Amino acid sequence: MASVDALHGVRLGERWVVRVRLADGSATDRIGWVDAVDADGLRLGLTDGSSVSVGRSTVVAARRAPAAIGGPPPHRVDAVELERRALFGWLADHEPLGAWTLRAGGGFTGRANSAHAVGDPGLPLAEAAAEVIAYAARHGIAPMAQVITGSAEDAGLRSLGWTDTYVPTDVLALRLVELLGDHPIDPQVSVTETLSTGWWDAYQLSRPNAADPGILRAILDGNPPRGFGAVGDPDQPVAIGRAHLSGDWLGLASIWTADEHRRRGWATKIMIGLGHWAARRGARYVYLQVASANTPALAAYARLGFTHHHSYLYLAPPGST
Repeated sequence: MASVDALHGVRLGERWVVRVRLADGSATDRIGWVDAVDADGLRLGLTDGSSVSVGRSTVVAARRAPAAIGGPPPHRVDAVELERRALFGWLADHEPLGAWTLRAGGGFTGRANSAHAVGDPGLPLAEAAAEVIAYAARHGIAPMAQVITGSAEDAGLRSLGWTDTYVPTDVLALRLVELLGDHPIDPQVSVTETLSTGWWDAYQLSRPNAADPGILRAILDGNPPRGFGAVGDPDQPVAIGRAHLSGDWLGLASIWTADEHRRRGWATKIMIGLGHWAARRGARYVYLQVASANTPALAAYARLGFTHHHSYLYLAPPGST
């Protein structure tokens, strides 16, 4: 017999496990996010985008579940795997070179304009390096290779005379459930999968640039699923953030708050909003890429529970720097 109080305290947006009695007398569990609840029962949204309705009279027991799917510590995933997940989060023109990816984005950011040199390029290293240089020349950008710090690719390219250039970066990671905790989405935070004019304008304020708009849109709006978080008037947000989902890894980037609206927690609230968006799509982990020299940002993310996963850096061929 269903418990009268089984669904007591259910709130929209929460993730719940509900045990229901089937017609044959057996029971099964339904788990998902509460999209609707009334006197007759509730509707749960599932990670595949579908939903299931549960009649209140069939409920045997129910409990609130963690806000995201759990999993082993993120540091059990090696740097190569995480780099492959992160690759598509910031990508314009690209082509494969074995396991490497040659990238060009009109010169806007190192990630979009360097060879992602992770794994086996399928060629002797000197030939692969020459391909990186030739590809860069064809696209009118400086030749660079992004390598995991201390990797075989790092050592190999250095043996060819390649040297450090651009901005060394730390990759931080955390279980998504630990970021979300018991925090619901703040009602002032909106998350959409559409790159709006207001979000675009706010991004331009956050990072003034002369990038080709077509290329920049390809980076920001490409390779779904991705989400755009914002606070304030949709036509003129005061804070923004971008999310990209690859498998069960959520990447967060472009976190920005207008100067006059800082110290109100908007950056964290946007991250939580984007985290809930990703959790509903099966995300287990979250990562950030932060310049190694950005001590204030690293400290802020550490307070949220993020820890160092690995680092990467950029190398340039002899005579190019």
